[in-house]
Amino acid sequence: MIIKRVRKRFMETMDTRKMFDEEIVITCRALAQEEAIGNPLHDDYPIQRGRERMIEADFMGSKGQAFSDAWFNYRGTVGDILALNLETNARRAIFVCSLNAVMAGMGMIPPAVHCKDGDLTECADAFSRFAGRMFPRTDRFLLVGLQPRLLEKLTALKHVRVCDLNPENIGVPRCGIVVDGPERFAENAKWAETIIATGSSLVNGTIDEILAAGRETYFYGVTITGAACRFDLRQYCFTTGNI
Repeated sequence: MIIKRVRKRFMETMDTRKMFDEEIVITCRALAQEEAIGNPLHDDYPIQRGRERMIEADFMGSKGQAFSDAWFNYRGTVGDILALNLETNARRAIFVCSLNAVMAGMGMIPPAVHCKDGDLTECADAFSRFAGRMFPRTDRFLLVGLQPRLLEKLTALKHVRVCDLNPENIGVPRCGIVVDGPERFAENAKWAETIIATGSSLVNGTIDEILAAGRETYFYGVTITGAACRFDLRQYCFTTGNI
């Protein structure tokens, strides 16, 4: 699993910097909807529909965030975070947001904190420019993880298929496209030239299958910021400037 490789590399970094055994406490908690994304113009984001929460870690005043469909509050040292069992979404969320907070605190990545309010619309506009610039000759895209604004921008430019894990979205038409479930991922990935996937795939455990598809892949959102930095994964994120 790539998340275990991320932990190994993170552990090596902490050991090199002599922080592994230091009693530096990291606190993690689930944010309320308004804390996470403010009051955007639209009301159809997954976090507004109660399927996901933003988990935020605080490391000596530096914040890091991760989306997850499972969560709990947590408080522990760097060593405790590194020793977590990573077999559940909730524990992976704690690890990933803590990774983002620590790396931001060490100056290795920008603060991995989600944009709010009108910035969500600006993010979508920037994504449209990004897609036009980065993929001028790419015509077939698979969006993994329904992000309504990104889907709107992609369908205005390209041929698109969508896969999502949320049963409430599967089989429902969005922007003229019926959302597929995870069982259609392999077929859709084979059809696509490029995959645009949610960075929360690192938390929900689907990232390994996405990368194994062998397609040009970009991950969107703040969740994957730290891991993308350590493993040179391509990322689109408005708030961290990876656009």
